[in-house]
Amino acid sequence: MEAEPTTRRSTRRSTEHLRLGDYWSQFRESAEPPERLSADVYRQLVDLLALGLTEADDSLWLDIAARFAARHSELEHDERRVRSLLTLLASGREVTGQIGGAPREVFDAAAYRELIQARLRGEAIEAIWQVPMLEPNGAAVALGAKPANREIVRQRRKRSWLLGLPRGRGYLYPVFQFDHLREDIFPEVRAVNELLNAADDPWGVASWWISTNARVDAAPMELVGTDRADDLPVLAQAVAAPVG
Repeated sequence: MEAEPTTRRSTRRSTEHLRLGDYWSQFRESAEPPERLSADVYRQLVDLLALGLTEADDSLWLDIAARFAARHSELEHDERRVRSLLTLLASGREVTGQIGGAPREVFDAAAYRELIQARLRGEAIEAIWQVPMLEPNGAAVALGAKPANREIVRQRRKRSWLLGLPRGRGYLYPVFQFDHLREDIFPEVRAVNELLNAADDPWGVASWWISTNARVDAAPMELVGTDRADDLPVLAQAVAAPVG
């Protein structure tokens, strides 16, 4: 069967629309509005119904909805704003996408893991910086030397006796390590720092010192100089011992 030409189909559709338009026009003028509905509103309903049947599309339905909503006493003569709000509501997803934009970066699994690790390292370093620190000259005095004698501090840091944290072009030293009465490093601190190799892994060792240890229900640095100080090398050995 031969297909009907597009031009003929369009002509037939237009003719049908004209017939429907004539019908609704006659109905509009002859019919009586229902009780409690004014003639003006009734005619608008008829007009809108005629449009909806013959030319309905998304834009037209917004026009129809806005025209009805503008009949509300608080929205009278504000049909344009009502339609704008309805348009915004109808295109909400598109507007959200335009405002929100696309993700700045999309990571694969390996990159995501690295991102999480970087975040954890950052949070750990932030916590470490909450611990009171001494600059090199203060550390020298705490060791019974003159402030200018930074070499004594450097030597103890290089041997992993003293934990030093890089900061800018120098180092800072957590205060809890120093026995101010003896003007030396607490022996338990020196033993743990050597065991955990503080010179090669200062941030990891610092994190161990300040983090709560489940076995003692306290941060190891809280045991320094107390009657529980002998527990510290044992706790550190559990971390330093090879697995397997």
